[in-house]
Amino acid sequence: MGREVKVKAGGGRVPDRDVARLQRFARERADAEARRIPWPRLLRTREQYIDWQEFYLWVRTVLEVEGRIPEWMVEILNERCPGFLETQEALSSTASTNRLLALRLEDWSDDHIFGFAKRENWFNAITFYAIREPRYQRAEVCWSECVKKWKKAKPVRYPTSEEWKAMAEECDPTAHLVPELRKLAGMRRADPVRFAEAVSRYIDWVALGYWARPGLEEGCELPKAVLEEFRNRCPEFLKTEPRPWDWQRLMTWISDYYFSDAKEEGWFDALLMRAGDHPRAIRTTECADHCEDVSSSGLPEPYPSFQEWRGKADSFVEPQSACRPR
Repeated sequence: MGREVKVKAGGGRVPDRDVARLQRFARERADAEARRIPWPRLLRTREQYIDWQEFYLWVRTVLEVEGRIPEWMVEILNERCPGFLETQEALSSTASTNRLLALRLEDWSDDHIFGFAKRENWFNAITFYAIREPRYQRAEVCWSECVKKWKKAKPVRYPTSEEWKAMAEECDPTAHLVPELRKLAGMRRADPVRFAEAVSRYIDWVALGYWARPGLEEGCELPKAVLEEFRNRCPEFLKTEPRPWDWQRLMTWISDYYFSDAKEEGWFDALLMRAGDHPRAIRTTECADHCEDVSSSGLPEPYPSFQEWRGKADSFVEPQSACRPR
């Protein structure tokens, strides 16, 4: 999928154990790089990267079918990628044949549009999280399917980039997923907008759970801030028995009460996987774990409000950063 190639250079499939090891390394590297920046900046850059990938894959589709740059595309490339065509013209014949033109365009966008992330050493985090987004996966599937179809019969008129993106929105984002990600196939059972909204809500509930966890794990009366937040957001949970409540029970109750439709319709596992790959959810978990590691015995006094704690979690960038109010 995307940049995580599973095929050996000499041909043949990489053994599953090596794939798992490589993917684990990619995840660890991406997470380490992502900790260097606030999640909102990573999220914005990831969306920008996906925008460029959609454009790039549309161009690549046409180039692979035509075997050249059509005249009508020259002006588009000059506008979107100023200087790229001039750079290609200056390459030696050897250099130009060693790497496909479409791949050189991807290299150009990586260097010129996202060079700042490379210099700051968090570019791998962008690509890691981007290729796990359904929008990117749909675009990749659309590219593959269009090339296969159009090489057999060229279209009378190629779609514009916007028309091609609309085509990509109709593609199955799970078509090229490796077996370990097959659970994501469940997201096809939900409307994309509804699925994205559910993922966002779940991440918010996870944050609430991590914020409340210290108070829940005390095994006694809930801190006032937690009790008031629960009364506003999930009063039904306060009516459940037996008591005292704990963190795991809260998270199970949230899943059963607020996401019963996802479970009944068979896309809850996909929701969990998508939420687990979201930069904000990852940052929230890391901040909560860090707070637990550095906290002294007992609860913080005063107990921070959820909004205050969430803001600290969003700005958490390094393991040594404090995330509780002082």
